[in-house]
Amino acid sequence: MRGVAWWAVVSSSAAPVVLVAGWVVAAGLQGPGYDPFTDTISELAGAGAVDPWLMAGAIGVLGVCHLVTALGLRAAGAAGRIALGAGGATAILVALSPVPMSGGSMRHSTGVVIGYSLLALWPALAARRSRQPSAWGLRPMLAGMVTALFLLGALWFLEELWGHGDAGVAERVLTAGQALWPLFVVASCLLTGLPGRAPVGLARRDPAAVRDAWGDGRVQAGGMSAKTLVTVHAVVPGPRPFRRVEIQGYDAGPAFRAEDVLRLCRDRGHHDVNLDDPAQVTWVGGDAATWS
Repeated sequence: MRGVAWWAVVSSSAAPVVLVAGWVVAAGLQGPGYDPFTDTISELAGAGAVDPWLMAGAIGVLGVCHLVTALGLRAAGAAGRIALGAGGATAILVALSPVPMSGGSMRHSTGVVIGYSLLALWPALAARRSRQPSAWGLRPMLAGMVTALFLLGALWFLEELWGHGDAGVAERVLTAGQALWPLFVVASCLLTGLPGRAPVGLARRDPAAVRDAWGDGRVQAGGMSAKTLVTVHAVVPGPRPFRRVEIQGYDAGPAFRAEDVLRLCRDRGHHDVNLDDPAQVTWVGGDAATWS
């Protein structure tokens, strides 16, 4: 899992479970005076709640989960990871700033606004605008749509809150969506073919093609999987076919055309590679003109 650390899988999976379990259990302890349709989650962690530590703890754990996921989601853009981590840190501060029994708390309200904003913006900021294959959760169009939905959800929550409507419903829909999206992004990174591993769908359809295109994973002495400087493997089929490139036996990334092979070579300091020289380049499953 080059793009996602294993502990990010755990943290992103735990986040929505902890959040929903927290508000369900905490609401059940409040008695008939608490209405989950109109009352907010913050009230469950407020000074006047029964066992407020329960919801406060759930919000704090949610924040820690977002921080851990941000650290481990290496496939996402840096700005998005920072926003997700900052949103998690803000959630921890919100958990430590409960609303009082009467009146409001400026620190709590400010933290909620900042936290919701960061968690709404992180999908778009994490999107990968690249020619390389990317996970569907990191594609700009989908990520932008999710950010727009989160912002609309925040406006819906504010409207219900100020209008004394179903603020509890709006807040739960918004927070559940924001807690689930990191898990969806992590899952998409694991299920989508990324540079360095074969696409899952291809592995199921044609294992032999995977072995031909991606090699058997064995490396010869000295870190070399071929005797030449560059090895260009067979075409990996998909919506946008590509060929995996190895330089000195190490994965250099995908290439969509011959020019990409030269670019990958230049990136690693090899500026005089001749793609037609068999002493320098080994083509597997087709020559320099085979890209589909």
